Amino acid sequence: MTHDTLTQQTSEGLRQALLAYGLLWCLGLYLRLTVLVVPPLIPQLKGLLGFTNGEVATATSLPLVTLAAGGLVAGWLLARLGVRGCLLLGLAVMALGSGLRSLPQGFLAFTLATVLMGMGIAFMQAAMPVLAKLWAPGHVGRASAVYTNGLLVGELLAAGATGPMVALWLGERWQWAFTVWVLPVPLLMLALLLVGRRLPLANSPAGRPAEGRLTLPDLGDGRMWRLVALLGAAAALYFCGNIFLPPLLEASQRLHLLAASLIALNGAQMISSALLILFADRLMGRARPLIAITLLALLSIPAMLALPGGHVVWAAGVFGFFTSALFIFVLALPAWLVTLEQLPRLMSGMLCFGYLLVFAITVLGGWLNDWSGTTSLAFLPTAFIGLVAIGIIPRLLASREPAAHASPHAPR
Repeated sequence: MTHDTLTQQTSEGLRQALLAYGLLWCLGLYLRLTVLVVPPLIPQLKGLLGFTNGEVATATSLPLVTLAAGGLVAGWLLARLGVRGCLLLGLAVMALGSGLRSLPQGFLAFTLATVLMGMGIAFMQAAMPVLAKLWAPGHVGRASAVYTNGLLVGELLAAGATGPMVALWLGERWQWAFTVWVLPVPLLMLALLLVGRRLPLANSPAGRPAEGRLTLPDLGDGRMWRLVALLGAAAALYFCGNIFLPPLLEASQRLHLLAASLIALNGAQMISSALLILFADRLMGRARPLIAITLLALLSIPAMLALPGGHVVWAAGVFGFFTSALFIFVLALPAWLVTLEQLPRLMSGMLCFGYLLVFAITVLGGWLNDWSGTTSLAFLPTAFIGLVAIGIIPRLLASREPAAHASPHAPR
């Protein structure tokens, strides 16, 4: 092999890696952006539409139920449509549902539009770990950190820019914020169609449409249930921090710190995800770092509740840093634990039961808040599942399949 040939192959490999990571990041941007538009608009939802704290928690976490329902058909969709087809369908449905939330004026209509939006996110969420393993079979930690960084940037944009956008531009038309954020989606779909074709998926059974059948989760797989508990802890922390931070600040007469606190929470998440792009592959499979991250995320909850004045902004940042690190590892673990052929079924069960658990935890927290009038009680279900997750981490990591480090069908 000549030097010129080797240089050409290296250059082509670098271009493909940049395309893969760039598309993963852009797709990750819309995994949570439209969900996290709600927290900055909580005052309008409560004041103008009459939502209670429990209804706000339900409206915000309802996409989790559709993520669970979408998890059941994830394997079938991936087989029938291929990875790109599944993602294109998810993007279209997500954008339509988010746009429809700009039209209704009541809780029921808003909820139905949210269900549609969540179903689109479910299709995307099911495909992303498979796509990460296809495009980076030896670096699933890095690939997961890349698309999770996009997810967190989307959250930061939604949390930090929605309020100013409404105040400076939309005004009384504040509900149209749900539509504004999805206007770039057609461009992303076009990029996935055109640019994504240059990335190798043809040798993978998950990369091309096929005759598929519905494959239900394996209820006897202990590894799946341990992933469910870990996803429950990570995602419950993730959502409860954004949902219950506004009422926490409102109860302590610090609502003026809401924008700064949400930016700190989501900005710190982005920082930790950027660091894990460099270090995630080195930490994968090690129990102590994962246990420490989970414990520090839990300990930051009483810090947010107890610290006075503007210190809540710093506490929210610490909470966001460790919560996002935990979430990245949870998203990466299925692809690290099993082979590509086993991954859709494992993801199906993890998403289905994991997000049902998160929905129950989040709504229970909202009801506890409404019933007691004390925001601190809203975090109790989250703290409980977090402690459970710490206990099962070592056994989960020890259950890795010997051949999971690479798939014979995945492009090198």
